[in-house]
Amino acid sequence: MLTTALARGVGAVRSDQTSVRRANLSVVLSHIAEHAPCSRASIAARTGLTRGTVSSLVAELIELGLLHEGGITEPPRVGRPSVSLELGSTVVGVGLELNVDYLAVCVEDMRGVVRYEQRVVRDNRGSSVAPVLGRLAKLANEALQMTGREGLQVAGIAVAVPGLVDVESGTLLRAPNLGWSDVPVAALLGAKLDTSRQLHVENESNAAALAEHWRGAGQGLRSFICVFGEIGVGGGIYVDGELFRGGRGYGGEIGHTLVDPAGQLCACGNRGCLETVVGLEAIARAAGIVPDSRDRPASVTEELVDRATVGDVPTLQALARAADALGAALASTINLLDLDGVVLAGCFGPLAPWLVERVEETLRTNVLSAEWLSCDVRASTLGERAAVHGSAAIILRSILTDPWLARRRKDDLRVAAS
Repeated sequence: MLTTALARGVGAVRSDQTSVRRANLSVVLSHIAEHAPCSRASIAARTGLTRGTVSSLVAELIELGLLHEGGITEPPRVGRPSVSLELGSTVVGVGLELNVDYLAVCVEDMRGVVRYEQRVVRDNRGSSVAPVLGRLAKLANEALQMTGREGLQVAGIAVAVPGLVDVESGTLLRAPNLGWSDVPVAALLGAKLDTSRQLHVENESNAAALAEHWRGAGQGLRSFICVFGEIGVGGGIYVDGELFRGGRGYGGEIGHTLVDPAGQLCACGNRGCLETVVGLEAIARAAGIVPDSRDRPASVTEELVDRATVGDVPTLQALARAADALGAALASTINLLDLDGVVLAGCFGPLAPWLVERVEETLRTNVLSAEWLSCDVRASTLGERAAVHGSAAIILRSILTDPWLARRRKDDLRVAAS
């Protein structure tokens, strides 16, 4: 009788064994990410893997820099004391954000600790693609140089952008508020970075939703919308615990929901889009703030918060109108998708104290199922940093799915410690 290896081919068996091992590495790493600190014995008990298998997998994850051994747990009555396992701190994801009026970078490790963060306020409207990407690349390369000096292992880089994205090609198809179309961000920006690692491009609202779902205000919500407000307004949607992109990946554009056919002209070319009422600059103008004034503070959001805190009437009225419009759009979204909650992110996070109550009231009035089920409205814990942190999270979550992505490839990194 032929052995299984001879019958199917040695290569096929090795391939199967490799696939099983990669899957088991993910099982162990994901378990520790959720339950750390924990011992090898507890991992085996909860995952169903044998202790020998767990020990082998843990050894490999330690070698990859994804785990480290902590202190000794409570000694057992018989046998060796158990050593606790925790996520490592040397593997990091680099997140970038290209927004209409700022650029940002964030380096975060597997534990969720931010190792480096930088944000530069600058209006990018009216600028051509090359100089903006050049400035973002400069921020990114400074962060990469830090990782080299600190001996950190960069698992990957992702960038959040404001508009429709073809994720497969890394192309920004349309960004109305920037005035850009068909920009191959992955190719153009990647060529300017001091690393050959592939660049992932994502819509900023999707990135923000991912960050909130993983380590922010969206934790515990399986179906919710993260409304990310800046100059533009977008929505990242989770349905049954998974990011919902739509048929071609362009879903979530709540900012271009029509709220007033005779309203203000939107950057997209239509009139009366939601973001013409609730976008950051729309709220600022209604409050009597000139967003592009040289005399204003760098952060329009901070100025709105300061004015609202002292009871400035025009500001409070502007925020009330924005909350009512936002609540109406969200009510339609919840009626359509039957969501459990709403996370207010971006500029809406810091402004939440003046938005949440009116949004909740509008939902109670206009959501058909409100009599039986409430929709949880939460303020973002990340605020305007949600999208850039979501970009880093894209990389880190991919490591949980496939830990081998963290394998050090010395030829991939051109950044030397200095």
